[in-house]
Amino acid sequence: MILKMIKPDSYTRILFKVSVLFILFLVPACSGAIFLKNGSEISRDEINDVIMNDLHTWRDSPFPVQFFYTTSCGSCRDAREYFMSFIRKNPSVPVEFRNLASNEENRGLLNEYKKQFSGIKISYPIVFIGDFGITGSSDIIHVTGQIVREYLLQLNT
Repeated sequence: MILKMIKPDSYTRILFKVSVLFILFLVPACSGAIFLKNGSEISRDEINDVIMNDLHTWRDSPFPVQFFYTTSCGSCRDAREYFMSFIRKNPSVPVEFRNLASNEENRGLLNEYKKQFSGIKISYPIVFIGDFGITGSSDIIHVTGQIVREYLLQLNT
């Protein structure tokens, strides 16, 4: 009955709009990655093994955590909210917030990290913890705590 009330042109428009919205919900807002200084991308399952087996990663302190973002980026906002909660729960882990929009020094530091993590497409939001780089708010939110815990375990043994 409702379909009879809708004009054919408007029905097509509605169907098109619903289809577009459905497709947008299937596509992630931003892509994320977990990678190492040597340029290799790793999965979440490999993090513990990498930290435990790579002596270089835990000889030197991986802290402070370096978080690069811009205030105009929605994905950055999600990651920033995560870090605000993270520092309340982990006051002993230093996190440095690096707003790229307002500070030339922060952009210069990000360029230095880009040189260290050669071969990786670096976008923001991005976090550097020791030999790890994490891009995308989802991976940042789901992986940062795991990497920090593993580093702390290795540093304290």
